[in-house]
Amino acid sequence: MKLQIVKDQADENTFQEWREEDYMNKMDFNPLVMFVVIPTIVQAGCLIFMGGAMLLNTAIFA
Repeated sequence: MKLQIVKDQADENTFQEWREEDYMNKMDFNPLVMFVVIPTIVQAGCLIFMGGAMLLNTAIFA
């Protein structure tokens, strides 16, 4: 896939269509959940699994 550079200016209708179609631009979501809560849950899960792996290694090899 090649990047196509378009030098034509978008008219008002095209601009409004793009604003309605683009997910991030439409802001039809809660940014706090998307950028704070979900990454925090992922990080906490990784920390828990890392701790579990350490406990398992201690139980097996010590």
